[in-house]
Amino acid sequence: MNMDPEYSEEYKQKPLPFKLIEGWDTEDEILKKKKLEALVNGDVTPRDAAIEFNTAVVQEADRRKEELLKRPDPRNLTPEEEEHGIPSMRAIAPNPSGDLEELILWIARLCSACPPYHPGQDRIIGFLEVLRDLPRREVPDGVPPEEGSDEPYSTMTLWEFESWGWLAEIFRVEESACQPPLRWRNWQSSIARLTTLNLIKCDFLCSLEHLLPSSREYPDLAKRPIDGPNKIGNYLIGAAQWIIHPDEGRYVYEQCKKCEKVPGLSPREMWSMERWREWKAQFGFVAGDERFQGKFREMARLAFEKMGEYERC
Repeated sequence: MNMDPEYSEEYKQKPLPFKLIEGWDTEDEILKKKKLEALVNGDVTPRDAAIEFNTAVVQEADRRKEELLKRPDPRNLTPEEEEHGIPSMRAIAPNPSGDLEELILWIARLCSACPPYHPGQDRIIGFLEVLRDLPRREVPDGVPPEEGSDEPYSTMTLWEFESWGWLAEIFRVEESACQPPLRWRNWQSSIARLTTLNLIKCDFLCSLEHLLPSSREYPDLAKRPIDGPNKIGNYLIGAAQWIIHPDEGRYVYEQCKKCEKVPGLSPREMWSMERWREWKAQFGFVAGDERFQGKFREMARLAFEKMGEYERC
């Protein structure tokens, strides 16, 4: 009997199923998703994929603006369009922000498929880096201003990722689908790299949060002697992705050094030296406790050692 790949060690070093294409997708959505799959598989380079995507977004926004301005009323749907079920002007007007939202939703899912530092993960991140580094340009976004208004046509600047904090919320939507252990590890590695590179700031989705005894996800090991260590262990392997790789680990340490305690109870605030010490203590605890499987203890030991290295630098 074949084991579910979500739980199979066979997939420790190779991509999990992408789970990107859905049965209800339109032909256009399927085409776009297949292009992303081709990127991850290495059939197209990150640069070529990014330039193609950028060109498509710009051309579609310009085309829609041109068509929109030909309408008698470019700001509202016609009664016939409403009868045909067109939901809003976003379906007709230039919508690069919608194109971006759609892209990031799909990338958030792909991020759970590829193992840490797998070539597929590198290609996803490289694709976003190329987009970010393209020359900035304004593209029309939405409906035109009211007739007679002095307001210019609203635009969106491509691709200023550093200004789009809301993109992390799209990743949050995908969080619950990433709970199987390998998928969680892969996803945490991806968002750690995206955060460290200042592409998409996903700090508040960091699995380190679940290693705090104060977290509601932290089980009582006395009451849950079997599944408790496994739950902590799976969260720990995800959390370790923020520590064991040099760029991510140094990023976390530098952020933590900025304050002693997290101010208030804001779930968005992640980093402090108090938490750094607690995480280190938790890694040390798991590394030395035989209730945890060997793979959890080994990862905890590595993370504990890496934290000491960062402190000595």
